[in-house]
Amino acid sequence: MRALTLAAAGVMIAVAGMAVGRAMAPKQAPPSAEPLRTYVPTTVSPEAAVILNAARPGLLKPRLKGPTSGAGFAALNWAFEHMVASREAGIIKRFGITIADKTMSGVHVVEVLPPAYRSDGTVLIYVHGGGFIGGSAHSSLISSGMMARATGRRVISVDYTLAPKGQWRLVTDQLTAVYKAVLASGIPPSRIGLYGESAGGNIIAGTAFKIRDRGLPPPAGLVLISPASDLTGAGDTRVTLKEADPILYAPAVQPAIDLYAPPADQKNPYVSPVYGDFAKGYPPTLIIGGTKEILLSDMVRLHRAIRAAGGDSRLELYEGMPHAFPPTMANTPEGRSAIAEQVAFWNQHLAAAKS
Repeated sequence: MRALTLAAAGVMIAVAGMAVGRAMAPKQAPPSAEPLRTYVPTTVSPEAAVILNAARPGLLKPRLKGPTSGAGFAALNWAFEHMVASREAGIIKRFGITIADKTMSGVHVVEVLPPAYRSDGTVLIYVHGGGFIGGSAHSSLISSGMMARATGRRVISVDYTLAPKGQWRLVTDQLTAVYKAVLASGIPPSRIGLYGESAGGNIIAGTAFKIRDRGLPPPAGLVLISPASDLTGAGDTRVTLKEADPILYAPAVQPAIDLYAPPADQKNPYVSPVYGDFAKGYPPTLIIGGTKEILLSDMVRLHRAIRAAGGDSRLELYEGMPHAFPPTMANTPEGRSAIAEQVAFWNQHLAAAKS
């Protein structure tokens, strides 16, 4: 796949997902000569099989490394943003959400409110994915809008600076600044949750250490969807699933990672949270992912590190699901279950204001 693999493949799978209610297709396994990334297991739901099979033609194309420079990634992201911009109105209508562009502590954010919103005093801060070099608060409305509607809560989507201009020190500072601004608005930490997928999950997991190390009260919880927890590329499934992952392709992803965090910095806990000291305290965490991900080991290792330090972590893995699947698989049993897991987590950990 070309660079910006997550964004492009996510759109392709999302488009297929919209057709689930209209058509069903048989589950399909590729002939042995076809790439392993095209394999659709018989153990996923029929609805998920429709979406995965619809993505197969694109997955049969040769994988390319794509850009390696900041300018190359910027050009690709510009094209992606313009491609998805035409879908924004449809997403707003689909979820019945209201959006507003705002600035918090100098950081652009998009506030997303669910239909018939009535504040319970809680807020979710969302950080989008896109390999550190792509995406925006507007192009990721399918994620923030879905969560706002599912939970009935206000969502603040953070438009952090993309790499290479936005390296890890700046980006984690930006998320910390937004968190501080929410605190300063009078919302206590027990009513604030942080969530994101892929690169966004990494940024949240690392920033949770920065929030702690700067003496700020921790948020009530973290939800991490398919997070990269080790940007050095270590981990069993980085090798064993490298041909099975239909979305992430290491040769295309690694140049973007190196722009966000140079190799010399990649074991810093703010960059690779799996190397952090969780014994000093860490928020309750829910990690959700699929069994077709090269980041499966990242998720397992992060979960085990939190648990080993006595922390509160849940790891929910879904059979045959690809990277960052809940938004694009929202109309499948797997997607509905993953969304319900998140709603239940926030209901458990966010302390709503008493009316």
